[in-house]
Amino acid sequence: MTKSTASLSKLFDAQCTKSVVGSEWSLHQIAPYIGKVKSSIAKFLIENFTKKGDIIYDPFCGAGTIPFEAWSSGRSVVANDLNDYAYVLTKAKLFPPSSFEEVYNQIELLEPLVLERITEVNLENVPEWVSSFFHEETLLEVLAWIEVLKKAENWFLLSCMLGILHHQRPGFLSYPSSHTVPYLRIKKFPKETFPELYEYRNVKDRLIRKVKRALKRQPKLDGNLERAVYNNDASEQFLNTQVDAVITSPPYMRQLDYARDNRLRLWFLGVEDYKPLDATISPKEIDFIGIISRCLNNWNEIIRPGGKCILFLGDNYSKKLNLTLPEILEKILVKEIGNFRLIFKHESIIPTNRRVRRNHEGNKSETLLVFEKY
Repeated sequence: MTKSTASLSKLFDAQCTKSVVGSEWSLHQIAPYIGKVKSSIAKFLIENFTKKGDIIYDPFCGAGTIPFEAWSSGRSVVANDLNDYAYVLTKAKLFPPSSFEEVYNQIELLEPLVLERITEVNLENVPEWVSSFFHEETLLEVLAWIEVLKKAENWFLLSCMLGILHHQRPGFLSYPSSHTVPYLRIKKFPKETFPELYEYRNVKDRLIRKVKRALKRQPKLDGNLERAVYNNDASEQFLNTQVDAVITSPPYMRQLDYARDNRLRLWFLGVEDYKPLDATISPKEIDFIGIISRCLNNWNEIIRPGGKCILFLGDNYSKKLNLTLPEILEKILVKEIGNFRLIFKHESIIPTNRRVRRNHEGNKSETLLVFEKY
């Protein structure tokens, strides 16, 4: 690391606090994911603490932001997340199509299979809480398209479909609802006042428009770089390769409920009951501490000497240990494992409008910790 910690802190504040909605690679916006790392933060970490040709591992990859930024910056990538929705999004970003024409041809080839499947779909098998989001004909098409895309393992188109699954805008597929956490907005958008929001919506047309938006801003990507995506429990994942850096943002001791908040998209991916998954991917404090401790010990085995362990964390506080989450992880890496030293730390306040809990509750600050292995 050539820059001083003070200059790095200034650089972080300059690059990572402003909005990137209109400038980041459009694949980052393929579908919403609550609590995801900003792409500017991922870019900052990769550019300042790794080099081209490095192997980057993100064991809690979420929406695939860190893996995609790493790949687009000339790094090889290993990504993992136990959340099925996260797995699909990350596969889409790390194995995208080369052009819109390629995707359009895929849609045309798959459409006959979809039309055939529509005749076999039985809406009686759909739970009422799911069907309440859609016009019946739209729901038939959504179910058929998603089944065909899953069978074809077309992760990019599947992610595009999940990205337009629910919202109140005309380009989306559901009745008026929120974009991130699925709940209907019937009172805000009553049917008698907004009848157009309750009409049938053609899935293919909206899917094509979504594809165009997703491919709007693309980096130059090196298809020869290694990329791998897994759908495993991070605490039990053992890589058979050494890595130059672990860069990740682990779940914040149940600050967010990743399965509950994505329950509608997960249902379409085959997860009928989100609660068992939530207990694992959004663990309570005591469970999280055990999970992250096992993870840190596993990562110690695969990070090369001189490599980095980079953690982006919330300000959660453990009453049991009388420590904050950053303090807990620093204690494990520096004092218990003992092979790491802290080389950079930066705390930033989360703006009120970025706090994802109702009434802007949740983490009020985030801490970046960069450890170097010696």
